[in-house]
Amino acid sequence: MNEIDFSESLNKQQLTAVNCNEGNKLVLAGAGSGKTRVLTYRVAKLIKDFNVRPSDILALTFTNKASREMKERIESLLKISSQGLWFGTFHGICRRILKIHWREAELSERFTILDSQDQLRLVKRIIKSDNLDEKLYDAKSIQSFINRKKDNGIRSNKVNEKDDEIYVLVYKEYESILKQTLSVDFADLILKTYELLSKHKNILSYYVKRFKHIMVDEFQDTNLLQFKLLRLLNSDTGSMYAVGDDDQSIYGWRGALSKNIKNFTDQFANVEIFKLEQNYRSTDKILKVANSLITHNKNRLGKELWTNTSRGDQVKIFEAYNNDEESSFIVDKIKMLERDGYKKSEIAILYRNNFLSRRLEEELNGRGIPYVIYGGFRFFERAEIKDMIAYLRIIVNPDDDAAFERTINNPPRGIGQKTIDIIRTIAKQKGLSLWRTIKNFEQQEYKDITARVKSSLSTYIKIIEDIAIDINDLSLDEILKRIYSDSKLKLYFSEQKGEEAISKQENIEELFVTAENFIRNNIDSDNIVDEFLDNAALEAGDYQAKLDEDPIQLMTIHSAKGLEFPVVFLTGLEEGIFPNENRKSGNDFLEEERRLCYVAITRAMKLLYITHANARYLHGSYNYLMPSRFINEIPSELLDNIKSDSHQQIKKKYPTSKSNTHNNVGFKIGQRVKHQKFGNGVVLSYEGEDDNLKLYINFEDYGSKWLVLTYAHLEFL
Repeated sequence: MNEIDFSESLNKQQLTAVNCNEGNKLVLAGAGSGKTRVLTYRVAKLIKDFNVRPSDILALTFTNKASREMKERIESLLKISSQGLWFGTFHGICRRILKIHWREAELSERFTILDSQDQLRLVKRIIKSDNLDEKLYDAKSIQSFINRKKDNGIRSNKVNEKDDEIYVLVYKEYESILKQTLSVDFADLILKTYELLSKHKNILSYYVKRFKHIMVDEFQDTNLLQFKLLRLLNSDTGSMYAVGDDDQSIYGWRGALSKNIKNFTDQFANVEIFKLEQNYRSTDKILKVANSLITHNKNRLGKELWTNTSRGDQVKIFEAYNNDEESSFIVDKIKMLERDGYKKSEIAILYRNNFLSRRLEEELNGRGIPYVIYGGFRFFERAEIKDMIAYLRIIVNPDDDAAFERTINNPPRGIGQKTIDIIRTIAKQKGLSLWRTIKNFEQQEYKDITARVKSSLSTYIKIIEDIAIDINDLSLDEILKRIYSDSKLKLYFSEQKGEEAISKQENIEELFVTAENFIRNNIDSDNIVDEFLDNAALEAGDYQAKLDEDPIQLMTIHSAKGLEFPVVFLTGLEEGIFPNENRKSGNDFLEEERRLCYVAITRAMKLLYITHANARYLHGSYNYLMPSRFINEIPSELLDNIKSDSHQQIKKKYPTSKSNTHNNVGFKIGQRVKHQKFGNGVVLSYEGEDDNLKLYINFEDYGSKWLVLTYAHLEFL
């Protein structure tokens, strides 16, 4: 076995956490503090100095990648084989236990594991066989309901009476089918293991005695059932070594409980706490910003990151006039950073919500800068955007078979694959497009097409034809809004629950903004709809930049967890967007949003730019926005404020009164108004008084104008 000089490889806090005696330990590992290093060296310490057999150690992670890396580091450190180590994800380790004890778990020796797509298909099958309305009972929502119940250890016969009866019915049928087919889903792997150990005390006793040391990575991401499973395995005599950061608990929306770290100290015996606060990633000035923000969270155990590295540049904050200027500023800075020697791949643009990427992508494309969307799709590649574009395509060209197939049963109308296959066959026989084929169904009888399906086809035809009739009288954005409403996509998405459904709605609202901008930028176009469709096809077909092209990296903050970049742009810090009011749920909402902002800040190594816009098009209208409260929670002396040029010019040329929030005629800065000619707008500034009072208003379709209030005949919205 290799000799290891622990004191040479670890700092003082790390060494203390690694050298501790046996028992229950909680290691609060701050961002960039070397938690993986501590976990690895702790395992090495147990094997080398405490004479613990590798097979007596259970190490649990949340990703296969993390598990592999730990194994490889142990092998490299100790020069031993990792074969005897029980290292893996919660799901992987539970699968291993169930494979050994399949009889007691009432499974087949070769039980099948359903992945997420298999699970969704099964839920859809049940919905269809029970003749449930697919619009009212969305398969993904029911899938989430089932997984949520299982993550809380609740079987279908134990659900709350307040739960939707149909959801419970589907859950019961779903469980029955899994039992018949000797299958399990991902959530079942953990739940069945918990049930197995709870029911069979002899099996539990074996694992409690075997796993004398249990290591858990990313403890803050555990859900209720995982916590209860760990409690079982630990018993009252085990040694649990939990490593996590309550300040980085950002997955509440998928069941993770931030309070599990606090619960660990309450429910496990004689817990000793260690703190890893020395950061090896970020500059001192970035860490001061992060520390000052997170102290506003009350439900935390508390720690403060520090570093020995250089103080670095001050964190920059840019106040943009609108999101166009915000995107332009970011790309200008990227060009400047390139000249200073930074690679584009060293720069990340982070945002709270997916829809915010659209304007950034547009600016990067327009300036010829390669980029990748990390862990996601480019705007025009997103499924809900492709759905909307497909509707527009078939309205313009009914013979577009690809658009037909994407829209015919989207949202679900009870037109299944069997019907589509019949339509395809008849279309081929008659040499017609799919659209013209179903048009003929109105005049002819086909024995294989039921009356209910014919009714659904007639509804679909009417949707397309009604919009096609009005298309020349509507602007591009109005056409898209009609599609969203008339197709029932709007209703369909609004009835879905969860993060993904909200994101889809936000993306479609951003599509309306894209259409309005396209009109303004192509005012001389002879056929704006055709040009928009061509542009959408080119945008969607434009491949993601490859790594050898040195691309900028765009991603949501959730996708950025665990990553680091020399330069970070954190965008869209406005109230309502970040913190995001659409995600508001539970008592922990605001603290989780603040933790998410903290995670974003601590991704930056050298330079951090925070941007926000005074105005942004949201929810179908132009909105005046307040800076995020998170900006106000950071002491001003820690930030270098950069004002928008246009904002500065407006302020100098048209100063507001000292009381720029309200005034004696009842309007306020940011007030939405409507003008008979210019339409909707937002009050940006004002000057004068009484009959000479003038308002500076940004109109959605006509830009910014000064109007005398007395003669403007404004409607205050």
